[in-house]
Amino acid sequence: MAALLGVFFAIPADASAEPTKCRAVEVPFTVAGQTGPIAGTLCTPPGANTIQILVHGWTYDQHYFDWPVKPETYSYARKANEAGYATLAIDRLGAGASMRPPSLFTTFNNNAEALHEVVTAVRDGSLGKKYDKVVTVGHSLGSLTVAQEAGQFKDVDAIITTGFVHTINYVNVIAEVLGRDHFAMGDPKFAGVVKDPLYMTNIPGTRHTFFYEPNTDPAVIEADERLKGTASLVDFATGAGFNLVNVDRDLNIPVMVVTGDKDRLFCGLASVDCSSAKNLIEHEREWYGPDATIEAYVPRNTGHNTALEKTAPQSAARMIDFVERHVGHGTGVTGAAPGKRPEIPSPPPTKPSPVAAVAATAFEKAVLPVANAYVEAVKNVPGLGDTSNPVPGADKLLATVANNAHKILGTLPAELIGAP
Repeated sequence: MAALLGVFFAIPADASAEPTKCRAVEVPFTVAGQTGPIAGTLCTPPGANTIQILVHGWTYDQHYFDWPVKPETYSYARKANEAGYATLAIDRLGAGASMRPPSLFTTFNNNAEALHEVVTAVRDGSLGKKYDKVVTVGHSLGSLTVAQEAGQFKDVDAIITTGFVHTINYVNVIAEVLGRDHFAMGDPKFAGVVKDPLYMTNIPGTRHTFFYEPNTDPAVIEADERLKGTASLVDFATGAGFNLVNVDRDLNIPVMVVTGDKDRLFCGLASVDCSSAKNLIEHEREWYGPDATIEAYVPRNTGHNTALEKTAPQSAARMIDFVERHVGHGTGVTGAAPGKRPEIPSPPPTKPSPVAAVAATAFEKAVLPVANAYVEAVKNVPGLGDTSNPVPGADKLLATVANNAHKILGTLPAELIGAP
């Protein structure tokens, strides 16, 4: 009886009373002679020695992977922490609390180098602890950054890309993303902190662009409006050609691709049919090294924001299972209570200058109706109104060209060849 009672009341070895600890951190980064922070929130379960670095996309910030609204459902960081992994959700260069240099210096290549500095910091102990294993996880433009950084620096153990494949549906992206943005300096949320005309944010009421609305909680889209961020047109322009010289051609690590079957920004015309994991694996296999392990998951009835739609828990479970099988959570305690996140201050609403307000309004009135009309017009057009690929073979041709370009130019510095 005593033995049975001892078993019944015993505390499991990994069920520590110590919760996950979260704190704001900064990694210094220098660009164009200006040094500033790459900001983020580091959450560490007891004993964690494997870390996932989380990188958001266009006009988002670190909230994307650590969503504060219904976090038990939508915070990927919280789920990774519960599985024993440390997480570092960062703000990309020009976003959130990270440095916002003149937009000309927010190039795609500089964003990849900034991420490299973050990877270096978690490995060398600059943030208070050395992590043995590092996995980078991206979304959308952040996935481009994650793939570029891994291919260029070969310094991570695995990557996960979400809302992404190596080919882009450029027509939809230009019409539906850029066509629903305006100048951040003319938006009351950012007028007090952004004075550069090449920083953009979403026009109010357009965040639904990133979601498949039938599969999305309206409270999430409402929160997304409040939490929207800034992004640089220079980053977009230099990143748009990220796949012309494919630095991932000799990247031989585990890779997971998570893209919704309703993601019309990366799937469709001149890209890939995102209706099955098999399609994604065959497509992405062309872009990575011969020894890379490629896995894919296609959440059903899911748009671009895989972490914020109703299928988010299923996507998170697949992602964590992938990391567990290929990297492992190491010595991190599983099941630790969620850590209290530090407050991430938002800039106070500020009335834009008359010139900035007029410019933003003019852009909104001139471009937004065209973007909305485009969406309506292409509803039934294959490759634009859905995620089918009406031009089979175009994606494979681009992969062949990009891989051959890397064979010739891959040994040269990115700045010399003009690569993003």
